[in-house]
Amino acid sequence: MARPKEKSGMPTLKSIAERTGYTANTVSQALRNSPSVAQETRNQIHKVAREMGYVHNVVASSLRSGRTHTVALVFGDVSNMLFAIKIRELEEEFRKRGYQVLILNTDEDPELERRAIHTAISRQVDGVVLCPCQKGREGLTLMERHRVPYVLSGRYFEDEACDSVVWADYKGGLIATQHLIARGCRRILFLNGPEMISSARERGRGYRDALQASGLTPVERSVPSSMAGGVRCALDDLDRQGLRYDGIFAFSDLMALEAACWLMEHGKRIPEDVRMAGFDDILSHMCIPFGLTSIAADKRQETLYAVELLLGRVEGQSQRPAERRTMDVELVARASS
Repeated sequence: MARPKEKSGMPTLKSIAERTGYTANTVSQALRNSPSVAQETRNQIHKVAREMGYVHNVVASSLRSGRTHTVALVFGDVSNMLFAIKIRELEEEFRKRGYQVLILNTDEDPELERRAIHTAISRQVDGVVLCPCQKGREGLTLMERHRVPYVLSGRYFEDEACDSVVWADYKGGLIATQHLIARGCRRILFLNGPEMISSARERGRGYRDALQASGLTPVERSVPSSMAGGVRCALDDLDRQGLRYDGIFAFSDLMALEAACWLMEHGKRIPEDVRMAGFDDILSHMCIPFGLTSIAADKRQETLYAVELLLGRVEGQSQRPAERRTMDVELVARASS
């Protein structure tokens, strides 16, 4: 039986190859941005492909290769500025390496997380970057069962051997609290996230160790990470109790900024009445008239670690031992402290 003719106006790898003078294999690699093809050649082939209106057939390609060149980014709250920064960095890096991304939100809910991962698997993604809610492990079990490579972002499970990229959260909690103590604070409130989250536990340990070394007493409140206005509720409650503090260390910059709004609404001056420090350094990506002291890490390097770990699994390193890569942190002092 004769093969069907190509539809008029539908360019293929073969027709691009004929136009450019390269082989179809070279064209295919260039359109995937393979580093094995010179940049000048890639640019030329991409230009011709655009002019011809070429659209990559993902389904046909995945049937041939067994891969879709798609990864899922599964995060608790895509409107969270830190997560938005991470997602943007990851999307850009995966795109550079020829992968498209599927972005899924879980609202820090274990059932929504399970559904999101189920959706990712049903779309035949090659891998997943997951910031786990840590209220359950159904999502991890699902990925393991379907042999989908994954990397945990920002959090880890102590008894689970899996790839992860985290910050030095204990050190961050320690140096943020030490900084406030050095600035004269003696009653430091810690607004923490839920204790089930590994980063919350580590930051809390650092906070308590810094206070203990200085003979000071901890004052902690846990704020549900998905609860809008949770910081305000916590501060309202402390105000009703008459509990006073001269410093606040917050689990995240978002919590710190919410606390700052509450303080200013209640006539408190920052840093004259209350000194503050947050965590994540999202202000390095924002332009707002408030200088919040924060704990920072190299977000670009964090992205590269996550991408390299995941694509290493996807592209053949399935048997190597699990890795936990820890990003060093530093304190960025600003006007709030």
